[in-house]
Amino acid sequence: MGINQLATDRRLPPLVRAMMKPDFFADPPARVELKETLISFVLLAGHYAYKVKKPAHLAFLDASTAERRKHLCEEEVRLNRRLSPQVYLGVIAMVVRDGRYVLIEDDVAHVRDAVEYAVKMRRLPSDRMLDQMIADGTASLEDIRSIAERLVTFHASAAKDRAWSYGSAEAISCLVADNLGEIEPTVAEPLIRAKLARLSYYFKQFTSAHRELLDQRARNGFVLEGHGDVRCDCVCLTAGRVEIFDCLEFSERLRYCDVAAEIAFLAMDLDRLGQSNLSDELVRRYVELSNDPDILKLMAFYKCYRATIRLKVELIRSIEPDRSSKEQAEALARAQIYLGLAMKYAGEPPAKNLVIVCGVSGSGKSTLARQLAGRLGFEVLSSDVERKRLAGIAPTTHCPERFRAGIYSDSFSRRVYEELLVNAEKLLKQGNGVIVDATFRHRGERALAIEVAMRLGVKAFFVECRAEPDEIRRRLIERQTRAGEVSDATVETYLEQVNDFEPLVEIHAGFHLVADTSRGTAEAAAVVEREIDRLSRPSIAGDSS
Repeated sequence: MGINQLATDRRLPPLVRAMMKPDFFADPPARVELKETLISFVLLAGHYAYKVKKPAHLAFLDASTAERRKHLCEEEVRLNRRLSPQVYLGVIAMVVRDGRYVLIEDDVAHVRDAVEYAVKMRRLPSDRMLDQMIADGTASLEDIRSIAERLVTFHASAAKDRAWSYGSAEAISCLVADNLGEIEPTVAEPLIRAKLARLSYYFKQFTSAHRELLDQRARNGFVLEGHGDVRCDCVCLTAGRVEIFDCLEFSERLRYCDVAAEIAFLAMDLDRLGQSNLSDELVRRYVELSNDPDILKLMAFYKCYRATIRLKVELIRSIEPDRSSKEQAEALARAQIYLGLAMKYAGEPPAKNLVIVCGVSGSGKSTLARQLAGRLGFEVLSSDVERKRLAGIAPTTHCPERFRAGIYSDSFSRRVYEELLVNAEKLLKQGNGVIVDATFRHRGERALAIEVAMRLGVKAFFVECRAEPDEIRRRLIERQTRAGEVSDATVETYLEQVNDFEPLVEIHAGFHLVADTSRGTAEAAAVVEREIDRLSRPSIAGDSS
């Protein structure tokens, strides 16, 4: 969430608003940045970070009183110093003096009138966070190996005295069932509930079939008090050090886990970010160093469980009343991604389909394509990205060409569509579903897609995005003000495309889905997913045309 939006949001607690002011701190920073998690506010002030816990009371967390939050802060420092001793500096207190909040860092234990507590940390460089390194394309296999090595060393010295209580097959069965039980009240959509039921069946079948192995691992030292929440945004690769921070301080039950579950969390997150090669290397290196090949038997199961944990977190965010509708929609979109991953790990990949998301510029097709990718677990191929790649320029380089000229000429566009569908065919042959995001405004372009589908014997769904003209104009004007945009389309481009768009009359009615995105794409994506799911069942008659 952007700092400017949060800083002016009246729903922020008064203490957090006070901490947003640089003069709140003894050594005032140039500015204070704010980040928000499900259970905390994190303020970045100069060389330090301050984490204030929300007064949350959830099924898995009780932070409802100041004393509970103080205890959680103390536990966070104690537990995180195992992996990042130089980062976690201690617990601080906030008091009220003359009607103003004041920060107390010294002798916190003797502060009797504290109204709130926070964890003080040394601030880590944002560009060295693993998720940012992946976004920048700088994360290497060697980086992943160093993370695996750090975790092997950490696990070797971690406590194991409560391994059976938390790591037996019976305990794990209860853990995954409780997690799904906490998800169900947040879900109303029937299709998602059906998927959760299939996940529940998978978890029950797996734990029953592997009961002996799970019990053996609990007895033999493979279950321990770990980090419990190792994700890419909790790993920082500084010079010569691997800092792994932000462990689960609020639940020993969730923190105690099989080492396979610990590795699976980070491996799942790497999968989510499209880095399956790094995910595989993490697991491979950990298995090699720990001499624990049984991890491989458990990896899909624990990845699936970890994905459902993140699914729960995002679903909770999506229904929090103090979040904006935009934030709720973004959380729901992330939840769909985790649900798609969980279904994949459970051995239920979606039907191998070719989905063409088409329509004029500004109709919402790229946003809908991304949301469908999360829901279906398909890969997205974008004409905007492919066009720039073939032109030998960066995706965000602006090319103000006239309509049907330069890299937007008919001949160059034909080349773009041919390359998109060659790549789509490769992915389909590998057993993956594919979404192609492009206008597909001409019958000849759509015919190329139908040929691929017929040749491979898969279904081709054409999802035509539509929106009110005023809404399309608004989107295109707003898009031109945003940095990092790939599309070059303008209002003028849209008007030209409208006149040049050939109706999809040649597409069989059962495979031509219309998505009205005028009021947003989240609801439209849900409708499209349900239709594709229904039409993909073996009992549905029809062909790819």
